[in-house]
Amino acid sequence: MLQRVKNGEVSMIFDMPTCGGCRTCEMACSFKHEEAFVPSISSIKIIDKKEGPGFLVLLLEETGRDGMACDGCKEFTVPMCMQYCRKSEDLKKILEEFMERGESNRKEKTTAIRPTGRGT
Repeated sequence: MLQRVKNGEVSMIFDMPTCGGCRTCEMACSFKHEEAFVPSISSIKIIDKKEGPGFLVLLLEETGRDGMACDGCKEFTVPMCMQYCRKSEDLKKILEEFMERGESNRKEKTTAIRPTGRGT
């Protein structure tokens, strides 16, 4: 897993050797956010790899120019991207790691900005 900051927007990139690159996950995600098939607003992006099998999976931590922040589809039993992925078990592992790291990052930010006492 790599963390990327581009234009001030934070995302995580995962290697998914089993991904076939169909980008159906992008379509499903964009439909969840806007009820339209617009991959440019998707929280998940499939990126070509320079070497090796599969593709890279980028998940957005923050909403910005690259798309909507991934919330793990908390309102669904199974996230939209996983519902339509042929390799959903592999994608599930990636989403679980993303959500764990995201929760950890949010806790660190909250701790960093917590006031230390009155008048400080």
